[in-house]
Amino acid sequence: MLETLTIHDSGSGAQAEFLPGRGFTCCSAKLPAGDRLVELVWCPEGFREPEARASSGGIPILCPYPGRLASTSMPFEGRTFDLEPVDPLGRPIHGFAHDRPWRVLEASASAVMAEFQLSRDAAERLPRWPADFRLTARWSIAGSQLEGRFTLTALGRMPAAIGLHPYLPVPLRAGGDAEACLLDVPARLWQPQQELLPVGPLAASSQRAAFPGRMPLAGRSFDDVFTGLDVRDAAGSGPEVVTAVIDRAAGLAAEVAFDRVFSACVLFTPPHREAVCIEPYTVLPGADAFDPQRGWRLLDEGESLTATVRFRLVPLPPEA
Repeated sequence: MLETLTIHDSGSGAQAEFLPGRGFTCCSAKLPAGDRLVELVWCPEGFREPEARASSGGIPILCPYPGRLASTSMPFEGRTFDLEPVDPLGRPIHGFAHDRPWRVLEASASAVMAEFQLSRDAAERLPRWPADFRLTARWSIAGSQLEGRFTLTALGRMPAAIGLHPYLPVPLRAGGDAEACLLDVPARLWQPQQELLPVGPLAASSQRAAFPGRMPLAGRSFDDVFTGLDVRDAAGSGPEVVTAVIDRAAGLAAEVAFDRVFSACVLFTPPHREAVCIEPYTVLPGADAFDPQRGWRLLDEGESLTATVRFRLVPLPPEA
């Protein structure tokens, strides 16, 4: 079994666990709701075993590209880079960092920071990307919130993106009804797809889901890209996009809130129906070229891309 690193908040009792040996993935986040702790992260049985698929649960960190690329052969500034075929249709997916060991840099009771560097921690993949890079993640926990701050630093000129793949359990309390839960995504645009790659221009999100706003999970399946995300001001956090899984029977919402640097959100419902993934991406996935119009950052050596995501457990008002 992989070694687990735990942080906690002594005031609220909140705690979170991570797997530095595989992607620095968060594999548990228990946040307070009244007199009990509620798990906000879903993992399949055996997820902490070394042979488990890295993107099958927890909160995988996806970099330098989240989601799929259109081809295993990607051009960039006069060169072509060959990537590994990973998804069932033979396309690259989810980058280089989520399935490899990370190095812990700092750890305290309530916070931990770790680092992944391509040339050091997955050296055989270095020829597959235009430049080496360093990725740091700092997780901290306080009250009923878990926060992750991610910084990608280019060590040469390269395209750059960051994403997370969090699995949120449905329902939020044992004995509830997953199909009765609601999804809340403040998206106004949707990317039509064919075989999970983008086709045609963006369309109104209402063509695929009742967004922006709440809609029932019942009977619906998604592996879809949404964008045109509405931003709101949050006390202490500044402008952010707030998405949620809402369990009215439990009187709780599991929020995934993220900075405006995340321009897209992938909504995925695994076939087992035990979780929903609300995935913030800094880029529209499925690229056949590293187009800044679709969110790609072109970083020069020494430049960085930084993004923050917050996971919160929020009690619902009676009228909700």
